[in-house]
Amino acid sequence: MSKKRLSERIAGFCADLGASAKGLVKIAAQSRRCTVKAVAHPGERLIIMGNGPSLADNISNDLDKLVREKTLAVNFAANTDEFRLLRPDFYLLADPHFFTGRESDPNVGRLFCRFNEVVDWPMTLFVPVGHAAESLGIANACIDVQCFNPVGAEGFGWFTSLAYSSGRAMPRPRNVLVPSLMVGMLMGFREIYIVGADHSWIRTLDVNERNEVVSVQPHFYKDNQAEHSRVTSVYKNIRLHEILMSFHVAFKAYHQIASYAASRGVRIYNSTRLSYIDAFPRRQL
Repeated sequence: MSKKRLSERIAGFCADLGASAKGLVKIAAQSRRCTVKAVAHPGERLIIMGNGPSLADNISNDLDKLVREKTLAVNFAANTDEFRLLRPDFYLLADPHFFTGRESDPNVGRLFCRFNEVVDWPMTLFVPVGHAAESLGIANACIDVQCFNPVGAEGFGWFTSLAYSSGRAMPRPRNVLVPSLMVGMLMGFREIYIVGADHSWIRTLDVNERNEVVSVQPHFYKDNQAEHSRVTSVYKNIRLHEILMSFHVAFKAYHQIASYAASRGVRIYNSTRLSYIDAFPRRQL
């Protein structure tokens, strides 16, 4: 073995050792009991519905599949008219804003009102540990609240495999799709399809004359002015290199998920047309 090859292996080992130690500390400090239940039946597949613009095409062309299959919705999907039509079996919230912005953001307040007033079918709501139906104001008997650990961990393969399969950690959850995929596997689904995950944010990045980064993240629905204002305020003090790094974290996490899924015999397919995600094989619904 050459000296260069040996030094690379030693550097890789040290990097994995450091990442594993950091992950172990984070799990010990932040992780709690995961309450996600294994509910998938043999042969059932899960369709995860991101809120990207392409989901509108799926609703138009694949509605029969979205209604017939097990589906998981995310973020502000419940505030749309299509929510009543799709009737998702599962719903996941991960962004801290959903748990801290109820008083300041009318869209968040409306979201939880919609959960209570609209959902008349059995639906499981997944939220980070530390939250419960009572604290969220969920008073709808149709909704079962379960908790996951949004704790990012990396390192040795054996370490991450143990952490992920126990529900104690996951690849860094930069985007809501990361916990959605991990929760899908914890529920026991062996075949998962992704729609509405355009992830084409790079196309919309810009820097204005005040050196402010402008990031437009379009959805299949039209955001109202309150949401536009909130996003603008969030990005006001964020620099371009920080945004690009967050993109790096998200796309890297998908490759980590793909590797973990393969080791568990789980097949994940990206059914989003023109998606920027390059970690999963493409397959139409």
